[in-house]
Amino acid sequence: MKMNKWSHIKIGLLDTFFYVVFVLILGMLGYLAQKHQYQSDWTFGNRNTLSTATQQLLQSIEEPLSFVAYVPDDVSMHSEIKKRIAKYQKFKSDISVEMVNPELDPERAKEDGIAYQGQVLVKLGDRKEVVESLTEQSLANVIQRLSRNADRMVIFLEGHDERQPFATKSTGMAKLANVLKNRGFILQPHNLVRTQTLPENTSLLVIASPQKDLLAGEVDIIKRYIEKGGNLLWLHEPGSLHGLAPIEEMLGLMIDEGTLVDANVQLRELLGIKHPAVIPVVDYNGAEISGEMTLQTLFPFATAIGRDEELESDWTYEDFLLSLPTSWLEVDELKGDVRFNEDSGDKAGPLPIGVSMTRTVKYDDNDKLQRVVVVGDSDFMLNAFIGHVGNMDISTAIFNWLSADDNLIGIKTTGAPDTRLNLEAKWLYGIGLLFLIIIPLLLILTGVFIWYKRRKA
Repeated sequence: MKMNKWSHIKIGLLDTFFYVVFVLILGMLGYLAQKHQYQSDWTFGNRNTLSTATQQLLQSIEEPLSFVAYVPDDVSMHSEIKKRIAKYQKFKSDISVEMVNPELDPERAKEDGIAYQGQVLVKLGDRKEVVESLTEQSLANVIQRLSRNADRMVIFLEGHDERQPFATKSTGMAKLANVLKNRGFILQPHNLVRTQTLPENTSLLVIASPQKDLLAGEVDIIKRYIEKGGNLLWLHEPGSLHGLAPIEEMLGLMIDEGTLVDANVQLRELLGIKHPAVIPVVDYNGAEISGEMTLQTLFPFATAIGRDEELESDWTYEDFLLSLPTSWLEVDELKGDVRFNEDSGDKAGPLPIGVSMTRTVKYDDNDKLQRVVVVGDSDFMLNAFIGHVGNMDISTAIFNWLSADDNLIGIKTTGAPDTRLNLEAKWLYGIGLLFLIIIPLLLILTGVFIWYKRRKA
């Protein structure tokens, strides 16, 4: 083809037109990508996408949701946290995330109830809760707790030297009370002698280790409350029942008067425990109330909670706090060298310290699921011990379960089939032999052979 001046101009114009159109198309694609985003999760089980239940929960919340992560100034850690929160921001645009270094702002960390680095404060309106895990299950449950429309009225029985929920001294429960308040609970001390009744909106009655006997009339009021399907938390110390024997019989329990001790000296030294009557618990029996709890908890001067096997009962029982096999129930006074003596009535461990109970009660022509928790100790909830590794977690779990807040979103974690390699032992040994012995030997022999050949040459 013969090229002339006009042919060159024509080709130049066509090239210019092509580049202009190409740039315009790229610009339009970029504009459309900004205005109309589409994402697709191709992972096994869509494990990088929130479940439908969590999406609906986020879309039902009208108040803004915020996350405050108390973490060090680490760029990679900040990026990972923002990446996880971004999955929630896709379904709720007014979610904010903030990074705070607790070492640089200790006052704010203390005000928000942060105990150590790595914790995240979740805030919804005036309510807030501290979490340690950013898994979907954990965050969905927290968000749903914070979004509850109705507060939970928790009545603490008083008038018999019980543990005080708002007392700031070591024997009070102020630290736990503050956490429960942030999670939507309303705590109210209540004297039955003054009112002769319990409030109608009572979600949960707490009997926190009375040290004086209750009047027969007070016990009758508590019995009627239980008969109507009221939920109950009974914390009992070793010793007298202080007039609550009818409640013990009503619940089908046999509460021992002895004190639990543990002979595992090495474990006590590891945990910094000096007194043998401070019982460590690491076994939660896979109970519903404790969920996936793995942290150890401490129960000072506790007793065992048994059941009256001869009594027919409509309750369903579950032991959720078990002492270690090295423990036993000491029936004698704790003095001198305490040793297990079966002849004197001591009971060998493991023994239940806490029991959760459920039954269905018919009230006002409606079936109601009733819940009761009895723990042979109250010290684990006190200011002096609530800061121990898992004591706050198990305490709040008890209140949540008794308030029926365990029926939160159940998110099933879906794992990919290609993220784990399961091999038989013979194949593992074979691979180890290949990479640790055979291949290194071949490399050494090859090197020696090459060295030998070069030397001869």
